[in-house]
Amino acid sequence: MTIAGGGDPAALAIGLRRDATGLGLRALAAKTLHVAVVAPERLMEVYDNAAGGWLGKPVLSVRPPRHLGQRLDLSPEFWNAFWALVELPAEARDKVAFAGATARLAGLLPGALNVRVAEATLDFAGVREAAANGLPGRFELGDLKSCPAGSLGAEFYRRAVRQPSELEILDREALGLDDLPPPLDYVNTRILQCHTLWRLAAGYGDTELDDVALAAFQMGQFGHQFSALLVALVLAMAALQRPPGAGLLLDIVFSGWVHGRDSPPLLGVRWETIWRLRMDEARGQLGLRPRDQRRAPHPGAESLAGWMRQAS
Repeated sequence: MTIAGGGDPAALAIGLRRDATGLGLRALAAKTLHVAVVAPERLMEVYDNAAGGWLGKPVLSVRPPRHLGQRLDLSPEFWNAFWALVELPAEARDKVAFAGATARLAGLLPGALNVRVAEATLDFAGVREAAANGLPGRFELGDLKSCPAGSLGAEFYRRAVRQPSELEILDREALGLDDLPPPLDYVNTRILQCHTLWRLAAGYGDTELDDVALAAFQMGQFGHQFSALLVALVLAMAALQRPPGAGLLLDIVFSGWVHGRDSPPLLGVRWETIWRLRMDEARGQLGLRPRDQRRAPHPGAESLAGWMRQAS
């Protein structure tokens, strides 16, 4: 199902809205894995249509689907690592280790896929223009330290002091990002340094469910492949384990995607120019609407959050 990628994503989502069956969840997980590791050209098409079906809104895509590139076979090593990760016992999981295992899984994908991911990323608004400015410099902790209390920069500084990885998640040189085809070199460098900023500005919290929502937001912003793989893994685990509140998980994914698609492009924002603004002022200058936190609590939210803490 992952290789073939067949079926209508909107009809699949509408069916899951009526009844989140095991078969439907497996089909959706396979579809999301398809666009993450086999056909990145279809990521926008599939998520726009699935989100439209789930949320009952018009499809967002205004461009015809891209022509698929040459079929790429996934190695037995990839599938072995995939199933080992999906089937890992809950007590053996941990948030940091899960992210590292997802990165290693991405490293088992065919190298030729990067070129296709790079081309598909250019379909997203603002990516080409942001990447044209070249690789960004590093943020300076000293600049953040001088920001007034209550400002975007002050909150970013507070997090960076508490957890140094918040300033830049991983070492960009060690990851060899310069070797990626453009604009992936820019996109992946930018996400290392802006992941926390997007979380703050777009209104996402720090729970495991927020992590999934933010991953979907990042996909909607610039088609981030690692986020696509992460979401596909979580949906595969949900399809096999059938946790309570699976419908809420789908709502989180599709709402995050639409939020990313509807928001102004954040990839090329010069954050240094708005460090000193209050959060509401910074959002106003960016034209960014934060995530809607006013929805009524979902009856399965607490149980799903408990499952996510185990699953991550």
